[in-house]
Amino acid sequence: MPPKEKQTLAEVIPAAKRAVVKEIQPPEEDKTLLHLLRFIIVAAIVVVFGLIFVAWGTYSEGWQNYFVESVYRVVPYPAASVGYGNWITIADYNENAKAIRRFLENREAASGGGKFDFSTADGLKELAIIKKNVLTQLVDNKIIEVLAKQQGITVSNAELEETTNKILDRDGKRAENIAQLNSLYNWEPKDFKERVIKNLLYEQKLEDKIKASGELDKDIKEKVAAVSSKLASGEDFSEVAKNYSESPSKQYGGLLPSFSREDAPSAFANQAFSMKQGEISLPIESEEGWHFIKIERKFQEGGKDKVEIRHIVLLKKTLQDWLQEKKKEFRVHVFLKPYHWHDQVGKLYFKDDSLNKLEQEQSRNSLEEKLQQADFLLNVNKNTPKK
Repeated sequence: MPPKEKQTLAEVIPAAKRAVVKEIQPPEEDKTLLHLLRFIIVAAIVVVFGLIFVAWGTYSEGWQNYFVESVYRVVPYPAASVGYGNWITIADYNENAKAIRRFLENREAASGGGKFDFSTADGLKELAIIKKNVLTQLVDNKIIEVLAKQQGITVSNAELEETTNKILDRDGKRAENIAQLNSLYNWEPKDFKERVIKNLLYEQKLEDKIKASGELDKDIKEKVAAVSSKLASGEDFSEVAKNYSESPSKQYGGLLPSFSREDAPSAFANQAFSMKQGEISLPIESEEGWHFIKIERKFQEGGKDKVEIRHIVLLKKTLQDWLQEKKKEFRVHVFLKPYHWHDQVGKLYFKDDSLNKLEQEQSRNSLEEKLQQADFLLNVNKNTPKK
């Protein structure tokens, strides 16, 4: 055989390069995977930076628009935290605020009033107060739930369904009640169940548990014993009233305007007319608290028996009083720009003090009254049957 011709170096090097490249070149399907992986990495980076950008706009600039609200529905940005790991999301805050706003505007449209025109400067201030009340209620609800769970209280899905259906079936008008719920708040029954009934059951169960433990009565029993001791030792009733009574009449030594049996306060109507002039009663219990009365004089006027009494009232601690004390023990962090949480007071405030002053004024006018009408969300419905 003829000998092979020798290849020059110039011919060998390019051939070697082509062989190496061919050897390391990935197949077509691997190229597709690499492109997909690059796309996923780039998309993830864009999403992360987008979420960071929305977070900056939310917490630093107070953004509120359709785009960021759409993001809130998907990503649970926190509006506040209660303790550790108990979050209140901006989505819940926005949803509840919209529900209250819708309720007020619907009621206003039905009555023909113009109080809640949220397009004006004053209306926007009122809307700010409404939204703050919503966040306050959400914080309270979360604290109640945490305290309830600490007491071993749970709310089952069966209880939620049963109580929700009981309310929606009220007066045999389920369809009408659901339609009204949707019209007033834009809610379905599941929204009502999760946003209202769940909180209601936790609060009711917690109140029952705390009352049964005697924790609400402990302080008042000590006060009743102290007042009883002072009156028994002969101390002047009016002075004891000034120092201990929790009624506005304390500034007058407990003296009340005279009244007939028909007009007598129900707590001590029978007692007052069965006692002698100058006599001091034993402590009388009522739903609101404990009462001591002293008969100053008995007389007739207009053909009716009347009495004039001095009165000491010691009010029972309510669940709300107990909760207000407990709220001071919680580490609450509010992340939204307009607000700050006062740890020592256990209360949410505006950073803008002019809005705090306006809110104090509003507490004495029709805004507060109309907010209280929205009992589906902000208030406990007193007619709801307890479990």
